[in-house]
Amino acid sequence: MTGYILWPEIHTLFYQIIFYSIFVANLAFFSIHLYALKSWHCQFYLDENGQGSISIGILENHAFEFWRSPIVTVFAAAMFIEVQKGESRSRQLLIVWSDMFDDSSYRNLCRQLLSWQKKP
Repeated sequence: MTGYILWPEIHTLFYQIIFYSIFVANLAFFSIHLYALKSWHCQFYLDENGQGSISIGILENHAFEFWRSPIVTVFAAAMFIEVQKGESRSRQLLIVWSDMFDDSSYRNLCRQLLSWQKKP
């Protein structure tokens, strides 16, 4: 939104209409997504075999398994999962940021992911 400061100072009516239309559209877009984010949640279960279930928002649980080794860092853990939705399967990237959990929960998740990563 700070990019609007860099717009040139042109005072024609056409230019002002375009400027404020884009500004209001951006403001509405971010406001709607911020409101939707208020009720968003993700819940997943992970077992020692690299399989689990995931529930995002109001969707029902879907079974998943890892299709690639997870990447664990201090700031985030990236899990490459394959989700079973009925008869179809889709590969997705699930990034879990460390500030989404308290410290002990994030450490436990990282331990589980690293222990699964060492298994053949």
